[in-house]
Amino acid sequence: MLDEKRKFKRFKGKDGAFAAFIKPNELINMGQVQNISMGGLCVRYLSTHDNDGGCSAIKIFGSNDRFIHLDRVQCRIVYDQEVPEGSWEQISTRRCGVEFENLSVKHLSQLQEFIDNFAFDENQFENP
Repeated sequence: MLDEKRKFKRFKGKDGAFAAFIKPNELINMGQVQNISMGGLCVRYLSTHDNDGGCSAIKIFGSNDRFIHLDRVQCRIVYDQEVPEGSWEQISTRRCGVEFENLSVKHLSQLQEFIDNFAFDENQFENP
């Protein structure tokens, strides 16, 4: 059994939870939030080119009964790797993990609200 080394509890993203990597005035890639915590997230997305690693912020948004949007959350890419079983010749499926950096009080509040509405603890639904 592996010891959990994360500082923050990780929650599974619900349908309707998305993130987009951004550069100034430019959308890079958008995908489904796989999991999220107060310290970072993992997103699965489609890519038609290799990323240059220049992303320094991410938009996080979700829509179900309500719409929540966090703009320009500062982050650091921890990993960005191809998911072989989901890739095609010209398009690759990738998983990218980011760590949030320098979150403002407003972003912390919005992030908690996002997790409350667009994520769940998958362990609470498992049978013992």
